[in-house]
Amino acid sequence: MTDLQIKKSLLSCPGDSIQEHIDHIGMSQAELAERLGRSVPKLNELIKGKAPITKETATKLEYVLGVPASFWINLERTYQDELLEIEQMEYLEQCQEWVSSFPLAKMKSFGLLPDTRKKPELADGLLKFFRVASPAQWSDIYNGSSLAFKIELRHTTEPQAISVWLRLGELQAEKIKVAAFDKKGLRNCLDKIQDIAYKHSDTWLEELQALCASCGVALVYTPCISKAPIYGATRWIKNNSVPLIQITDRQKDYNAFWFTFYHELAHILKHGKKDIFIDGLESIKPDKEKEDEADAFAARMLLSEKERNELFQYPNFDRELVLQLSDKFKKHPGIIVAQVQRQYTHLYKNVRLNSLKTKVEFTDLTI
Repeated sequence: MTDLQIKKSLLSCPGDSIQEHIDHIGMSQAELAERLGRSVPKLNELIKGKAPITKETATKLEYVLGVPASFWINLERTYQDELLEIEQMEYLEQCQEWVSSFPLAKMKSFGLLPDTRKKPELADGLLKFFRVASPAQWSDIYNGSSLAFKIELRHTTEPQAISVWLRLGELQAEKIKVAAFDKKGLRNCLDKIQDIAYKHSDTWLEELQALCASCGVALVYTPCISKAPIYGATRWIKNNSVPLIQITDRQKDYNAFWFTFYHELAHILKHGKKDIFIDGLESIKPDKEKEDEADAFAARMLLSEKERNELFQYPNFDRELVLQLSDKFKKHPGIIVAQVQRQYTHLYKNVRLNSLKTKVEFTDLTI
């Protein structure tokens, strides 16, 4: 038997206790009905659990059967709680197909769902994770039907996995204390941000996150989910008061991280609060003008036009030259190597140059 079947078989309505009491004292239902001042059919509904024991009825039962009203009230409350739990279990069992569409193993590894194969428990966990009352509300929010949310994943191949990744970012952002958004202050911090990228200290991720928070921006690092091929996303949360930049470690590359970060930062500095930008999904048609503008901003932040012109004057590149230019430009050598390799693809296999590149991977998920 399933948990639901066992629970149903053990469920006993308060009417069963009423019947036991009148059987014990040798009273018929007809006599009890007369003493309570109600019809036999109405009493029968009470005994079969089709009608609840009200406070008034509990008081009358105390007078007639000598059992305290509090007993009957507590019995009814317990029964209603158990009945509600059974109804919820029945409802969750109907969500099995919806549950199966999510990356359950990955969510369990993140501690987002209970480590079980029982679909009702997983359905319960998913509804709580997304903070929705039913799969229908999940669909409204993530498939573009909701007026309050502007996320539209209906044309993507894996909307469930993508929605998990996006929701993870929102939960991570809830843990970050941010100042009031200050666009001017954020622009004034661009040099400090570039300095963090250049120096690459052991705590560079934390430094960048703290600096963004001081300007009112929530920056979160969300590990990649295989079926959510996203580089980054930008949107405004908390009634459009807080900009959220969410970055994945999909490419696990330092240059790619910073290009994505600068790209998302451009959306905040240059574009409005109405749009949600999800980068990496070919099925979602982006605003080309805004995306091109964000790409151009990111490219300039990685290397200025003057630096690019100087960089590509050199006919050959080796490790020593890259380190010299890194020191001169105040740009991380891994970023310079990546820019050079984009221009000269044959250098992608250069071991000495590749040794200057840095891996980025988010192993700790804190929510």
